[in-house]
Amino acid sequence: MFQGIYNRKTEDLNGTWKYRIDQNDVGSRQSWYLDQGEGNPWKDMKVPHNWYLTEEIGDYFGTIWYTRRFKVPDYMKGQRVFLYFEGVDYISEVWVNGTYLGCHEGMFNSFEYDITSCVKWEEENIVMVRDNAEKDLTEYIEADQDETPMSEKYKFHQSKGITQIKGHMIEAMHRPGSMTSFRQDGNSGGIWGDVKLVCRPEIYVQWVKSYTKIGYKKDRLGDRQDKPDGTGLAAFDVYIHNTLKRAVKTNIFLDVTPYNFEGGSDCSISREVVLQPGDNVFKMTVTIPDVRLWWTWDHGNPNMYTATIKLENDKIQMNFGVKEIVTDDKGQWYLNGKHIFLRGMRYISSLWMSEANEEMWKKDFDKMLDMDINAIRIGSHVERDGLYTLCDELGLLMWQVFPLHYCISDSDDVINRASDMMRDMGMMLTNHACMGMWSVYKEPEIYGLQDKPNVYFKLCEILKETLESIDPIRWIHKGDYREGVQNIMIGSCQDGDMDVHTEKIKPNIVEFGADAVPCLESLRKFIPEDKLWPPHWDTWQYWGLFYYNQFRRAKVEMGDSLEEFIHNTQKYEALVVKEQIEFLRQRKYQPVASMFLYYWSDACPLMGSGLFDYYREPYEVYEAMKAVYTQVLISLEWEQEPHVLGREKKYSRGQRFNGKVWVNNDHFHKMEDLEIHWEIRRENSTEILEEHTFKESLSEDSAEVKDTISWIVPGDYVGNYVIDMWVKDKEGKVLSTNSTVIKACA
Repeated sequence: MFQGIYNRKTEDLNGTWKYRIDQNDVGSRQSWYLDQGEGNPWKDMKVPHNWYLTEEIGDYFGTIWYTRRFKVPDYMKGQRVFLYFEGVDYISEVWVNGTYLGCHEGMFNSFEYDITSCVKWEEENIVMVRDNAEKDLTEYIEADQDETPMSEKYKFHQSKGITQIKGHMIEAMHRPGSMTSFRQDGNSGGIWGDVKLVCRPEIYVQWVKSYTKIGYKKDRLGDRQDKPDGTGLAAFDVYIHNTLKRAVKTNIFLDVTPYNFEGGSDCSISREVVLQPGDNVFKMTVTIPDVRLWWTWDHGNPNMYTATIKLENDKIQMNFGVKEIVTDDKGQWYLNGKHIFLRGMRYISSLWMSEANEEMWKKDFDKMLDMDINAIRIGSHVERDGLYTLCDELGLLMWQVFPLHYCISDSDDVINRASDMMRDMGMMLTNHACMGMWSVYKEPEIYGLQDKPNVYFKLCEILKETLESIDPIRWIHKGDYREGVQNIMIGSCQDGDMDVHTEKIKPNIVEFGADAVPCLESLRKFIPEDKLWPPHWDTWQYWGLFYYNQFRRAKVEMGDSLEEFIHNTQKYEALVVKEQIEFLRQRKYQPVASMFLYYWSDACPLMGSGLFDYYREPYEVYEAMKAVYTQVLISLEWEQEPHVLGREKKYSRGQRFNGKVWVNNDHFHKMEDLEIHWEIRRENSTEILEEHTFKESLSEDSAEVKDTISWIVPGDYVGNYVIDMWVKDKEGKVLSTNSTVIKACA
């Protein structure tokens, strides 16, 4: 079973390893696991790594062997010694000193082996790892019904049934190969995570599962309603392994203390237990008086506690938060009993997880907090544990999706293997305070093959049942797009001329956004110069252009130069994303409860849909979105049918323009004495043609129409008019600024 490292002392085995490519997969038959890893053909490789990122290996599919020597430090003597791997993609086998330890499958789930009996204490030891990351054998079917200039292999293809559990790391829109027949390219194979020696005593804590709940009590003398009583309930399932061959009577001690705040209460309990040889599990429950709850950063403090568990010679610590996140039958979210709106972001550090690190996350999250994001959705992959720890402490709510994406086989074998990994994911993440909700599959029904695997009613059912066995509290979603979940990608996955007023909007918008081409400096890093202009469509499609999306749905004009084309794609993305946000936020709780942009940054070098490209250079959409993701937002809903987002808003001279001025307040408090202002002027002119300034208050956690505009477009001008708007507090601080452009036509 999954075992936690917790705060135990470890020895780092990262650094220089030796590797050898097993092109013909003969290493096992030829007993390479007995090799000393010296001389040719062994070469040096830094671990952690993904081999795609190396010049020596690149996009190789198959088997690579790794080895290194290590000594066990003296302080580990007399204890159990484990060899821990944070992550190896995809199927690994491990030997120490020629002794076979086992086989592991998965691209994200950590694992370890007890090597106490096979290590040499005073000598060097040799660890050997065989890593197999080969192509999935699924058949790819051309499914491009549209007239496009790509050659056959670069047209739209879809898999018949992937059997590897790798999610975004094997098949998604935004990756090398994109939606072509080469869509598995960009192999994520390798020892991408930390390798460590971990020691534990003969009786040790394997894992702890936390369960927290706000204390309630019925008001029997008042309104007879259930009300919070100021306490928190924290329960822990403590999994203990006894390596001795006899039962042991002992005591488990639990101490709960504040982690990131002062003045809270300490709690301590103990329990006498009898440990049988092997695995044991016991419940430890404590009531926390005057509990400090975990909140998203915008509605309070992400208060956390530390649980210290001691028994015999073992002591572990883990942080946790007390919170309740629930959804109702209308798809609305309630955090600690308060209705909450999620201004969210889809996130992936990198297609190659060895690149992910705390420095990257902190830079990204600082920018996210600066643009008032309060929730993150990790879609069809699992990040390194440090990311979730950072979200715990920053107060960013997490929606985690299991690593399945698009067309997966529904065979019993796949269901069994995926369920084992689902259990691992639940055990790895459930204790994080930031965890809010789960999805067991990204898009199980997105493609319409005639013989498409029946994953929604088979695989998803079993995965949900498996995850419920680990986390019976949080909401578990079977997969997009049912259960009140929807994506809105206007000009990308949906027609750019879609009438949004005729679209049935669901509560949880798990993807919105559009596509664009990155800046020329970034583009030149992965598109050869001779393929840049005019575009070599096969190459551009391989790196994520999506010809049909850009020219049939978004209807972006190429222009006369590469620079102009780049600007046209980014300009459209910026406008259509801004207006999607305004449209969705004007429907806050009616019915929209959450919204997640697809994506923060591109996961690899490509033409993507992020706010930033792979090199963290911003698209134009970054500033546009930042302006309308504020907690207080003023926006305009123009009255025009059909109601199309991202296009020019054309009016005839002399025609009446009508619009509604909306103001959102996502704070949990009423805001009074605010100054709201709008004005109309010609583009590139400071002369105000019409304006209105007034004082108003905003209800807490609301979206309200605060004014209407009714204005006759003048008959003496052909061109653009700008409607500028702002909200200021009573001290004159600007809370939101926004603008909408309308075009007067001849």
